[in-house]
Amino acid sequence: MASTSYAATEEMTNINRVSRLLMGPCTDQLRDLLRFYIPSASFPEDIQRYRSRLPRLTGPQRNLILPDFGLYSGNYEDMDMSLLYILLRNVCGIQAHNKDWGNIPDSTDRSVSANIERIRLARNECSHFTGGMSNSELNRIWSNIREAVVDLDKYLEIGNNIQEEVDFVRNDTMDPVRDKHFSNKLSEQMKEIENIKGEVNNLKRRIEKEDKQQKQKMQKLESSHQGIKEKILDLENEHIPLNIKEQHRMLLEIWQKEDAPFFEIHSFPNILDKVQSQRITTIIGSPGSGKTATARHLALRLQTEFEFKIVPVDDITEIKGYGHPKCKQLFILDDVIGVWGFKQNDLANLDKYSESISNVMSEHSKIIFTCRKALYNEVKVLFNFQKKKYSKCTDLKSFALAEEFIVDLEDIKNRLNDQDRSQMLKNHCNQNGLSLSVAEQSTDPLTEGNIMYPLLCKLFCSDSEYRTSGKEFFEKPYACIIDQMDSLKGYRPLQYASLVLCMFCPNKITEGSFRKQDPRLMEIKKIVFENCRVSGLDTEINDALNSMLNTFTTFTNKGYSLIHDSVYEVLAFHYGNKHQEDMLQYMSSSFVAKKFNVNDISDDPVDLYIQLNKKHYPAFAERLVRDLKSLELYDVFMNEALKEPCICNAFIDELKKLSYHELKELFFIKQEDTSKIFIRKDEEIKKRRTEKTYEYFRQEHLMGETQGKPNIRTISWVITYGHYQLLQFLFDLLTEHKESICRVMDSEITEESRNRDISDLQEQTRLLTLSCYNDNVEVVKLILKHCGVNCIKNDFAFTYTPLAIACLVGHKSVVELLIKCGANCNEISIFSPSPLYAATEAGHVEVVDLLIKCGADCNQSDVFDQSPLHAASLEGHSNVADLLIKGGADCNQSDEEGRTPLYIASMIGYDDIVDMLIKGGADCNQSDAEGHTPLYIASMNGCNDIVNMLIKGGAHCNQRNNQGRSPLYVASLANYENTMDFPFELDTITHWDGNPFDAASLIYYTDIVDLLIKGGADCNQGDEKGRTPLYAASLAGHADVVNLLIKGGADCNQADEEGRTPLYNASQGGHVDVVDVLIKCGADCNQADVEGKTPLYAASYAGHVDVVDFLIKSGADCNKANKKGTTPLHDASLLGHVDVVDLLIKCDADCNRADEEDRTLLNVASRAGHVDVMDFLNKGDAD
Repeated sequence: MASTSYAATEEMTNINRVSRLLMGPCTDQLRDLLRFYIPSASFPEDIQRYRSRLPRLTGPQRNLILPDFGLYSGNYEDMDMSLLYILLRNVCGIQAHNKDWGNIPDSTDRSVSANIERIRLARNECSHFTGGMSNSELNRIWSNIREAVVDLDKYLEIGNNIQEEVDFVRNDTMDPVRDKHFSNKLSEQMKEIENIKGEVNNLKRRIEKEDKQQKQKMQKLESSHQGIKEKILDLENEHIPLNIKEQHRMLLEIWQKEDAPFFEIHSFPNILDKVQSQRITTIIGSPGSGKTATARHLALRLQTEFEFKIVPVDDITEIKGYGHPKCKQLFILDDVIGVWGFKQNDLANLDKYSESISNVMSEHSKIIFTCRKALYNEVKVLFNFQKKKYSKCTDLKSFALAEEFIVDLEDIKNRLNDQDRSQMLKNHCNQNGLSLSVAEQSTDPLTEGNIMYPLLCKLFCSDSEYRTSGKEFFEKPYACIIDQMDSLKGYRPLQYASLVLCMFCPNKITEGSFRKQDPRLMEIKKIVFENCRVSGLDTEINDALNSMLNTFTTFTNKGYSLIHDSVYEVLAFHYGNKHQEDMLQYMSSSFVAKKFNVNDISDDPVDLYIQLNKKHYPAFAERLVRDLKSLELYDVFMNEALKEPCICNAFIDELKKLSYHELKELFFIKQEDTSKIFIRKDEEIKKRRTEKTYEYFRQEHLMGETQGKPNIRTISWVITYGHYQLLQFLFDLLTEHKESICRVMDSEITEESRNRDISDLQEQTRLLTLSCYNDNVEVVKLILKHCGVNCIKNDFAFTYTPLAIACLVGHKSVVELLIKCGANCNEISIFSPSPLYAATEAGHVEVVDLLIKCGADCNQSDVFDQSPLHAASLEGHSNVADLLIKGGADCNQSDEEGRTPLYIASMIGYDDIVDMLIKGGADCNQSDAEGHTPLYIASMNGCNDIVNMLIKGGAHCNQRNNQGRSPLYVASLANYENTMDFPFELDTITHWDGNPFDAASLIYYTDIVDLLIKGGADCNQGDEKGRTPLYAASLAGHADVVNLLIKGGADCNQADEEGRTPLYNASQGGHVDVVDVLIKCGADCNQADVEGKTPLYAASYAGHVDVVDFLIKSGADCNKANKKGTTPLHDASLLGHVDVVDLLIKCDADCNRADEEDRTLLNVASRAGHVDVMDFLNKGDAD
């Protein structure tokens, strides 16, 4: 018969399945990740370099990767998960997650380190399931592992390789013998970890003792050593002339001062290690990326920590002159091969003097160069292109430019992350005595490479003019890039012309694009190169663009494009002001619409507008007509320049070149190809809805849908964007050709409608409504002149009336005109609120005042029974609310859910409106359908000033809601979010988009509790389940609130209907400070609930050892059992709370007591698989 230890229970199968997953696919994935960072071929060299970073290893681990003889020669297949984790954490330079290595990461953190951590933690957790794993535990752990595996698969860009293995293991049949193998491997790993922990602790104690002795010795040596070191340095540098040494000293003082705000980015330790491990390092990056600052900071660190003598040089030949074979020197040379273009002489000198420089430098000396990335790429392209000619430099093994010497500040390892950017800016601000707003502290990256960010931080803090732009300075660093373009155009015209070509033809230029002879590309190339006065072969253009990769350009499989919108906009401004005809001919319609300006503009390029030259007005108009024919309706009619008479006249002159039939078809006939228009419609809604609440309605009116079909006509755009001069021209044109304007405007829909009158009225209403969106009242007058009066009172296709739209938009002159023409100020429908409600909601004070004076009803409510005063209270428009109250608005009018304006203002937190409403006669005790008063909702949301106002205004502090909860109760519960433990009516304000706990998390409620108590609130008033304010505060862990309530007369031993006291709640929640306050104020430590559970039972069950200790010291009975006979020690043993078990046993808890089902403590712990608990119980003489 088979051994029972191998019997396949479901729980044991679950733990074995997870063990198989962790020891198999998960370990393989960590091996793949290690290969990603350190190829196995380079591992022996890298591990020697970084061995000082390694923590204490086990004997087998050390023998594997750091053998006494020879080198590691494997391919990582012989490494287990523990060793892989150590290497990934300490050697690979992976950025730690936001909770740091070794800790549980945030659930929202999906970084590489966080996912590695999740796999390790899953391994550790599984080792504790010695008695098997339930299905729910399996599902939870498996889900966490799988999510981590999927994220790492994506990072490694290997498809779904490991994910598929995970899914296979989940569904595969299990082999007991193989399962036992995986389970044993897991146990062995955990034992090794525990052994290491013990050894480390012993070693730590020994080192601390030795360290203390060493410190005493070191203090005696330091003073004498410093003097000797200074004498040695003076002797070593006698070969450098005194005047040069003095210049170096003064220069280093400046470097020290400028280095103060320097921030060591996440990858700086790796950069420092690289500099230390090699004699030569060249730091490359774009202009402003921090090359020089990084090089100097590295030098200062090496001087301080490793006693290097810094020698700044201006030329490679100076190294030969100042070098000394017996000195430990560090040479610094900026822009080693030039600034804007590489200097052939400098490049030649690198090789020419390499041997002689090597001879004069000691083996400990180092050189740090900096080089612009564009120049490095250019030289790299040159040598790759001319391999046959330059055999000596075939692989770019020049003295400073060999790849192994390079530190690229913009590559994937070194590019700035969010924390780097934030701290870098803070350092600069602190150094300049500046403080940042919350918005300024969050500076989003401009590109993946964070173009010029270090330089921008420096400029931002150095000039108040830059700081006035705030965050926008970082988003649009135009002034800096304009300077770069000026220099590029002057020093590198071919690169400049290539950039312009790239601007005109993004993602079109590849190595083979010129061979294809694309007509547009070749035409643009010819014009641009003539304007820039350069010539260049196709290969030279590609080389120029390639040399600017990650500086100004980027490359995808489609071709070259500019790296960032800021570069695009600056280049367009820089080139476009001089060559406007090219921009009008080749740039997109959206660019023409947004970036050309007719009016005078300042020299400040903050908006990068191109001021249109008068001689280009006809070309501009011609481009607008071209875009109009292409149905770029938004770009044409949202172009503000078209409203200028000079441009509109030129546009009309261009239209006159078309036939009447063409014009009629272009403006008045329904368009069939509308896909492009619908796409832009959605874009406009998304873009403008936050700033213009009415934009959705405008776009729906533009589509003009009737009977399920769109009615898209160009004339609609002319009307809604206020082009009066153009509209008059079109109407005059129809009159000249003896056509009825009204009929032409309606012709497209009347043919499709069975009821012509209704159809005419709908279209007229649509056009009138469209005219109400702009502020040109003349357009509205022109539409009214040709439409029937009835359309003023109608609403189109179940939306707002024309007057309601005009009020929502806020154009007073348009509202005034409509009223004079007969619009009803109190017109309302199921689809349209009253004009007064619309104006109030948008906060248009002048329009509200006009409507009230014209007879608008201030108490007219919408379909939800919400009045204009409700809208003003919700939106916080205090000036509007004041007008409404003075105009007769009822402050106590409630909506369909019983909420008054005072309730709404109290909930949102508008204290000025609350004050106004109370003075206007609002009832402070009027409740909604749930029984919530304004005082209740203000107390719940933490509105301290409003609570004070309401109490002074007569609010009853003890008025309860339908569940029996008072304002004091809800204030005492503040900031408690565990709704599973304590049900709470979170949905009470969802109609108003409020979230009480979001507000509560920001506000401290002690002052509100204090106000309510002083206002007469009953501290012992319970809700329908007997829960008092003290009960709530204890559950939430608010010690200060608990203290206030007790001083206000709260009974510490008052229990709810389940018999649970405040002390029980605080003990269950682990709130030691609250437990302390309650016990000192007379709380009974042994008072049990209806099930016989005491506070000590609750604390033991939850595993709060500090609370358990406190309760026992305060007289809690360790052996008091509940009605089922279980004691605190039973539950602590069942749940594996080892520290609680240990404490209870030490405090004389009975280890042999059985419950009513005769289960002993050993039996409980054994079934739960808690071996460590069993050990403590055995030591306590448990049977």
